[in-house]
Amino acid sequence: MIEEVQKYWYKSWPEETPKHIDYKEMSLGELLRQTAEIYPESEALLFKGFRMTYSELDTIVDQFATGLAQLGIEKGDVVAIDMPNIPQYIIAHFAILRLGAVSNPILPVNRYVEIVHQINDSKAKSLIILDYLYEEYLDGKDLSKMDSLETIVLTKLTEYLPKVKGFLGKLLGKVPTMKNWPKRIEDIEFKAFQNILCAEQDIKVPEIEIDLKKDPAVLIYTGGTTGIPKGVKTSHYNLIVNAQQTDYWASTQLERMNEVKGKGGMLLVVPLAHSYGNIGMTVAILEGWSNVLIPRPPENLSKLLAFVKKEDITFMPGVPTLFIKLIQDPDCEKYKGELDSLIACICAASPLPKEVKKKFENITEATILEGYGLSECSPVVSLNPFKRTKINTVGLPLPNTEVKIVNIEDGVSILPQCTRESCEECGMDEQKFIGEVCIKGPQVMMGYLSREEATQHALRSEPDGGIWLYTSDIGCIDKDGYLRLKDRKRDMIKYKGHSVFPREVEELIYMNEKVDEVAVVGAPDPIAGENIKAFISLKPEFKGKISEQEILEWCKENISPYKYPRIVEILPELPKTVIGKILKRELREIYN
Repeated sequence: MIEEVQKYWYKSWPEETPKHIDYKEMSLGELLRQTAEIYPESEALLFKGFRMTYSELDTIVDQFATGLAQLGIEKGDVVAIDMPNIPQYIIAHFAILRLGAVSNPILPVNRYVEIVHQINDSKAKSLIILDYLYEEYLDGKDLSKMDSLETIVLTKLTEYLPKVKGFLGKLLGKVPTMKNWPKRIEDIEFKAFQNILCAEQDIKVPEIEIDLKKDPAVLIYTGGTTGIPKGVKTSHYNLIVNAQQTDYWASTQLERMNEVKGKGGMLLVVPLAHSYGNIGMTVAILEGWSNVLIPRPPENLSKLLAFVKKEDITFMPGVPTLFIKLIQDPDCEKYKGELDSLIACICAASPLPKEVKKKFENITEATILEGYGLSECSPVVSLNPFKRTKINTVGLPLPNTEVKIVNIEDGVSILPQCTRESCEECGMDEQKFIGEVCIKGPQVMMGYLSREEATQHALRSEPDGGIWLYTSDIGCIDKDGYLRLKDRKRDMIKYKGHSVFPREVEELIYMNEKVDEVAVVGAPDPIAGENIKAFISLKPEFKGKISEQEILEWCKENISPYKYPRIVEILPELPKTVIGKILKRELREIYN
């Protein structure tokens, strides 16, 4: 007998939002074309004063796609992109997709060995890279180790800067650039980005038939914080549907969304090469908004708010680190009451401390929604309702998305929703409600590239005909139907037989006003099995004034006996990934 998945979240479902959506099915290249037809004169890109309309973007994407086709790029070929958030990234990305080829983003912080792994694993035929990244990480290295690579296309920052700003930047040495570009190294031919662009009158993009559900569109690499990165294959259908799910959630609940179609702005600080940045870009194009590109956050983050005010930014995706650092900048306060355009911010990647959410919303008068996503889900799974957000949850599953919590031990039995008022009340009974989070929906990936065993472990067919993604995330559905994440399965700590979820302990420690950031890990212990250890960084005003013992005593007083950290270590700063996730693996390796 098949266990039925109870849709507990419908209890709190926003009445404005239908539970099911009829999606517009199109390729990502068609999405850009459609937006350019509807909003030809709307701003598509803004980068350091350089602006481009949707009509102009659509044309230049065709020009670049024509040039790539002349280079020999065909349907199914993989093309890697190694760039920060600059116009060339979006041009190249959509040109690749228009050819039915596969866009393979590389995080711009990746070094030689990481780049080589990703090129070889994906069998990328071409690499489009910013020249100073090439100079920093690949110049002088053995390029023959990238067996599949035939061409490297180089570009520079000044190509899409206002002429005066580009000239002065080069003159003063503020814009990094590579002086001498190679033409050929062994079997790899080098090309200039601007030379790939054909003349407008010569545009001839090959006519390609794309199977929206079977043809991969984007290959995002994930798992780098825990092991060798794997390529997540997402189809045009996965990505276009997830953009519509996310957009529909916002547009049905926020009346102002309809007022800014074709004239809003998405502030993209999160790297486009990450699935989180990618969905922000796609939603912006769906809405006809400007993709406001920030290649690197400014040192004084209050400048972001100045930019929001100046450019009438509508949405700002971010991670907790961004919002934490923002409110710590004293200059942020002067923008209170002056950010009328900002409707909302989306926060993901890790828990957002309650006090940070409250202070940021007080300054900006814009809601921060916490949500949950992973690259394997294109990436958005759930979001809080805009008018009924619930602290310490990641909200409700998006339309056409189902979530179930299964027993960690057998991986099959579906667990009920928690009936307690708060997670702390679960106590020793929490195992009845807490298990592995599984997702079913149209945004679930095609699978991992060339990783059949990993794909079979993650994607499991059920007797009802559905395919469920087993996420390895641990969580529960609370009494109101909201999804709460506890931790990753691999991060769960076994302390004297008790299952302790680091994320839950971290959320409690964040209640200490002196703590800036915290990461809880398991430390090997011959008696307890694993001990509970907390790495902490302090807020600037408390650095050097608070001891580890004081934090430990606070934890003893405020956290259950089997959950509080036995060891506390204060660090100047916690190590993070490019989007701000704390690197627990590095903490374990270096400090344990």
